[in-house]
Amino acid sequence: MTLVVLIPLFSRFAIRSFTPLLYIASALVGGNITLITLVVALSQVILSQELESPGSLRDEVGRTADYRQAALTQPAPPTDPGDFLQQLLQQTQERAGSLTELLSDSTTEPSTHLIDELPEECAKVSERLDTTSEKLSSVIVPLFGIKYATYIHECHQLESAYEGGDYEQLLSTLDALSADLKNLDIARQYFTTIFMKEELAKLSRSLLYVGILAVPLPVALLIQIASYPTAAAPMPVIFGFTLLTVVVGLTPLALLIAFILRVARVTQHIASIAPFMT
Repeated sequence: MTLVVLIPLFSRFAIRSFTPLLYIASALVGGNITLITLVVALSQVILSQELESPGSLRDEVGRTADYRQAALTQPAPPTDPGDFLQQLLQQTQERAGSLTELLSDSTTEPSTHLIDELPEECAKVSERLDTTSEKLSSVIVPLFGIKYATYIHECHQLESAYEGGDYEQLLSTLDALSADLKNLDIARQYFTTIFMKEELAKLSRSLLYVGILAVPLPVALLIQIASYPTAAAPMPVIFGFTLLTVVVGLTPLALLIAFILRVARVTQHIASIAPFMT
């Protein structure tokens, strides 16, 4: 983008007029001030919605703690997102694997998705979590590939097929497996929401840091150009200064585009929650 802007202007360092440079510098000043101001203001408005009263915070903390405790069959579930998901995936894998034995005496053809695909998928996701960093984005991305709605639907189908018979252990396992899948989907949505809040805060901070240079540099370029007559201007100096100004001046836009693409990719995977799928 920078080369497209500058090559026509600096062909063999021959410039007849500084007017195009003035337009570029003016556009960068006005555009960056508007972009940074709007994005930071909107980010602060969105993040301010998370400020709640002590009573609301107490309720939210209580519900989150209840969910964490109910999701795992152990007295002290881990607080780290990666460790929590690892144990929840292991629990889901074990319950899905136990269906092979529980359905072995059945005359009904078992669901190959729950028996064959789900344990293998849980093992793959768990393995990916082992090799990822502790960043929240590395934790949630492996969860996007699991077909939660499909597996939950198959659990309900099997429960309906065996309801009324002497299959208490099977029905209990299917109910627990369905709950595990729902808890995984809830965890995916919850951690993704936290991730997007973090990304929004990082974007605001990055734009402010970059804005320290992205706005003053075009202003300095305007002053520099105004101080030289066209014929007497040192072309290499003007070229280097303009190149630096355009690169730095387009950085806020590049950051915004990268943020939009990153968030859009994540949002695409959480557009629906169980029991629906898109």
